[in-house]
Amino acid sequence: MTCSALTMRTERSDGCCRLVLDGEVIDPPHAVELYEAICREVQHHANAVEVDLSGVDLFGSAGINALLMARKEAELVGCVVTVIAASPIVRRVLEITALTELLGLDEG
Repeated sequence: MTCSALTMRTERSDGCCRLVLDGEVIDPPHAVELYEAICREVQHHANAVEVDLSGVDLFGSAGINALLMARKEAELVGCVVTVIAASPIVRRVLEITALTELLGLDEG
């Protein structure tokens, strides 16, 4: 079984980093990629990491775990990790798991 493509673009501005994802975050390799990208930005002293999942068409438990683990690690150094946008399928997954508020999806 092969993993579908995941592309990730990083935008940085004034201590904030935005990760824009397109593709699938359902398999462990893609979840690790997401986790490592967030942690890398935290290690580079980002004050906030915003994750844009509006281009993600499949999102499973591996992706959820990656977000939650990276968020927890970021909090230890005062960095905020939020999901700023989500495709309808990702939004539904986050609603079912009651994570929209925790991940900041419905704020402002």
